Amino acid sequence: MRRKWIYNLWAFVLYSSINVLFILKYGQRIASVQETVGASILYITVVAGMLWGLDTLTKRMSKSLVYLLMGIMIVGLVILQMHFDPYALKVDRWSAIHNFLQNLLNGEYPYAAQTHLGGYGSPFPVWQIMHLPFYLLGNVGLSFVFFLLLFTDAIRRTASLRDATVAFLLLILSPAFLYEVSVRSDLISNFLLCATILMYLHHYRMTLEKNWVLIAVICGLMMSTRLSIAVPFIVYFLYEFLNWKQTSEKIAFPCLIILVFALTFLPFVLWNGEMLFFFEYNPFVLQTRQGLCIDYILIMAICMVASLWLKSRWDYYMLTSAICLLTLVAVTFVSNMYIYDCWSELFDSRFDITYFNMALPFAIAALACKGEPQA
Repeated sequence: MRRKWIYNLWAFVLYSSINVLFILKYGQRIASVQETVGASILYITVVAGMLWGLDTLTKRMSKSLVYLLMGIMIVGLVILQMHFDPYALKVDRWSAIHNFLQNLLNGEYPYAAQTHLGGYGSPFPVWQIMHLPFYLLGNVGLSFVFFLLLFTDAIRRTASLRDATVAFLLLILSPAFLYEVSVRSDLISNFLLCATILMYLHHYRMTLEKNWVLIAVICGLMMSTRLSIAVPFIVYFLYEFLNWKQTSEKIAFPCLIILVFALTFLPFVLWNGEMLFFFEYNPFVLQTRQGLCIDYILIMAICMVASLWLKSRWDYYMLTSAICLLTLVAVTFVSNMYIYDCWSELFDSRFDITYFNMALPFAIAALACKGEPQA
């Protein structure tokens, strides 16, 4: 119990740190430093109070009331998002997807599409195509509703409705998440999906020994969203992979992942392979241009050590994935500070602290679940 309490504390620190960093950076644009520090302290107090008193509250609430309140909050988030003119936003993650799909449906090469700010899209094909239903609805930003519900349901299945309610509220109370929703960013949705899949795999007892083909296909498809998705999957599966006895399957597993990943690009290779691979702003360049090569080697080493250390302790995988993702961003930022010689400029525009939001779903899952989720 003492160890679990320590891990909960670490999860709370990670969750609070991500959101406090966001408050400190963006709060200073509308308030003084003293006011933003005060807002940060107030925020931590409110979240801690909610976690402390939520057990009593949830026991008095019926399941129907919980679902009703969740529905009302989601409608509120949609209204919040619709309030902002997407073309007035200085964040182009939404248009990187929207304009890609617009080109695709118009018969134009998708990766040649520029965003509304003149940039190019970095998401890989599977993630782009997954947003097609929301594009047809007229707003790719609405995907957050789908992935939020999936994430909440995964925690409900693997843990309890109480834990799912806590996770939902932690997202709603997160300034970083509210920002993602407001600017129609897809970043946190990508990692909500990643955390969801890992929880479902655990819940349905999917293992490499019994389900390696299905898991390889899932890994290959998820790699075709963002490369950083690999971090939580390495943490989750590496220990089992290294202890896997079947040599032939052990070789076939990574080969199948690579094959599935490659096949998702095949239509775009046949369409215009030169544009995909040799264009200055192709998605591979955009997803790997930050930091130095040694940074990625260091992160992979950290992920491997974390996976081997945790072994089969599933209830801590989410926390460790959050730590590894935070480390990935932090190491990249330190490299850029070294490259550009700007050690005191974390809040400079060149450092997009929203990348820390990749770790948010995993920190929330670790914080919300009281114990080992049940398979």
